[in-house]
Amino acid sequence: YVVGHNLIKAHAEAWHLYNETYRAKQGGLISITINSDWAEPRNPHNQEDINAARRYLQFFLGWFAHPIFKNGDYNEVMKTRIRERSLAQGLSQSRLPEFTESEKQRIKGTYDYFGLNHYTTVLTYNVNYPAGVLSYDSDRGVASVTDRSWLNSGSFWLKVTPFGFRKLLRWIKKEYNNPPIYVTENGISERGALDFNDTWRTHYYRSYINEALKAVVLDGVDLRGYTAWTLMDNFEWAVGFDERFGFYHVNFTDPNLSRRPKASARYYSQIINCNGFPDPAMG
Repeated sequence: YVVGHNLIKAHAEAWHLYNETYRAKQGGLISITINSDWAEPRNPHNQEDINAARRYLQFFLGWFAHPIFKNGDYNEVMKTRIRERSLAQGLSQSRLPEFTESEKQRIKGTYDYFGLNHYTTVLTYNVNYPAGVLSYDSDRGVASVTDRSWLNSGSFWLKVTPFGFRKLLRWIKKEYNNPPIYVTENGISERGALDFNDTWRTHYYRSYINEALKAVVLDGVDLRGYTAWTLMDNFEWAVGFDERFGFYHVNFTDPNLSRRPKASARYYSQIINCNGFPDPAMG
């Protein structure tokens, strides 16, 4: 929480520096990108599960979005949960730091757009951790599972759930007063034997981009841009080169790092060339 607290304050200072010193000359935009899943209640008829889904989003996306895009302060869900658990643990104050009034004013509105990374959806339910457990998960009081019918990927955490993309975009519109949104990451991984006919990746992009289109046309979401993750296979955090997200395969055993397009690269290039889904009637 301390690291996140300082990150939000540092973000605000960077925004103000650009706004006051460089914007007039460069005419650029500056903001923050926040990664978030969408959360559905495991049982949509169970109020505890519904509340768990709300907490999941507020502890994930809302942690950083609420101060920047709303009022300069943390959301009430986080403030209340962490304060109550901190006091129950015998502490004199919440483990979630507080912003001063001047910091709140400094942080509020430090965005030109909402940057979003999104990949997947989870099903959430309530978990009551013992009072002595000090952790983000115990403060949140939420566990998550996935539906066995959802398609897999090369990453254990990433299930193909396009419906959640539209729901998350719509939630951001409602929660944060319809900010302009740029999707800065969205994609799917593979692992194991190489297959250049990556039909699952084409399916993922077709389905997710279609949900984004629905969000714009049917829900009025102000979606300004979309960026696929990613152009080429690369080094993916703790899993190294085992999980591959690229449209282009990279041969990492070749000193020249030779690259070769997968079938999804051709499909995505059609979308880019057409600025939308290709019209079958136009060939």
